[in-house]
Amino acid sequence: MKLSTWLVKYTVGVIMSQLVNYAVVGEEHWTFTCINQGTDVTSDSSATNVKCKSSGSTEEDAKSAAFCHRPNNKVPDNDFTDIGCGKCPEESHNTTTCLSCSAWNTTTSTDNSNCNVWEPPIFTYNCYHGDVSVLCDNGTAVRRGDIHCWGLTHTYQHNNPDKISGGCGTCEEALTADPAQSWDLEDCSTCNFDNCNSATDAFSGLLTVFVVFWLHVLL
Repeated sequence: MKLSTWLVKYTVGVIMSQLVNYAVVGEEHWTFTCINQGTDVTSDSSATNVKCKSSGSTEEDAKSAAFCHRPNNKVPDNDFTDIGCGKCPEESHNTTTCLSCSAWNTTTSTDNSNCNVWEPPIFTYNCYHGDVSVLCDNGTAVRRGDIHCWGLTHTYQHNNPDKISGGCGTCEEALTADPAQSWDLEDCSTCNFDNCNSATDAFSGLLTVFVVFWLHVLL
């Protein structure tokens, strides 16, 4: 390689290196916080604030690029649960399942950190009415803590095979709705997740243990 060619390439390399360094040095950053839900996506018990950073050629640009996101929990049975820094990720597809918010209020020029306030998710659910799984509350979505199915105990069902063995809601609600029923509250159990009063083995001792265990895990 001729010296002149080498000098040209060397000079270009030096100039490019300086330009890169200048670009890095000239980049502005802004630190803000967003809410992160932690491991429990069904309640706000594990919510924390996490530090986030946005970048831009100016401080104003950096602030304008600051966003937080959260699940759109007004959508029933939303399987998107991510919450934290930045705009909604691509896998959320659109604003149907995820909502973004600006962490910097450009109108008032004020910090809008933690704008992604968590909301509890809502769910539709079914319960068994006899041997048929039915949609409860006409499909109205409810919070997890409001999901209830009732069912008559295995012993009572065995002795009264002609009785409807379960439905939506609690035992108390079922008995209040039809006080003339021949069973008492001690003949009934309430469980708290989708189709939990399965007619196959409803409220056997094993299922009761299973329900108590998962309620402890989920709640």
